[in-house]
Amino acid sequence: MKLKILFFIAFYSSIIANNLSGYDLAKLIDDKKQPQSSKSEIKMQLINLKKDRIKIKEMLSLSKDDGNKMLLFFKSPKRDKGVGFLKIENTKSDKLSLFIPKLKKIRRISSSNQSDSFMGSDLSFEDMLSRDLDDYDYNIISKSDSMYVLESICKDNDSEYSRHISWITKKDLLIKKEESYDKKNILLKKKSFKQIKINEYHVISEIDVTNIKKEHRTILNIKTISVDENINDDTFKEINLKRSDKFLN
Repeated sequence: MKLKILFFIAFYSSIIANNLSGYDLAKLIDDKKQPQSSKSEIKMQLINLKKDRIKIKEMLSLSKDDGNKMLLFFKSPKRDKGVGFLKIENTKSDKLSLFIPKLKKIRRISSSNQSDSFMGSDLSFEDMLSRDLDDYDYNIISKSDSMYVLESICKDNDSEYSRHISWITKKDLLIKKEESYDKKNILLKKKSFKQIKINEYHVISEIDVTNIKKEHRTILNIKTISVDENINDDTFKEINLKRSDKFLN
């Protein structure tokens, strides 16, 4: 861990002294230190902008290994209680599974279905995945005294997006807002992010996503979060999707 931190400092210092490329900036963000694990309670607001209607859902999330493993359960409303989502990311392939108690069946999300909405929200299953550094080409399209604007062009033909444009603080390398474009290069989603600092980590406290085409908005508020929890690897097994009572009680 100390060697990684020293490498990060040396790498950061060397590129600041030279011209920073888009890839360099993306790598710096990717290398930022993250909690080894976390446990959080999340409030999700689904807002129909056409009809001015709001639905609220609450979730419990457990994650580990820089967020590459995640087990999530819905706590409310009653009709969604016990719905479970499991994510396991690795270099070979990503595994996404969804359990709906009423159907008594685990649905595996294939790469061709990752553009589907996650539980009626403006986040797709693809949005739930970490972005692999080498799946994009990068360009810094502008910068100010306090901000970089980074373009990330998708290489993956299965992605629902063609590119993302992200506004990133120079001081802490935090993504504050982002625009995501569809395959026709039409603006699809606008996103904004808030972060808080816990110990040595910057962690997300709010995600706000608006789907321009659907005129729909999703706000995720992290109500509580604890980091570097002792979470066993066995937590992230598919069988646990059917054991929500074990985690919610």
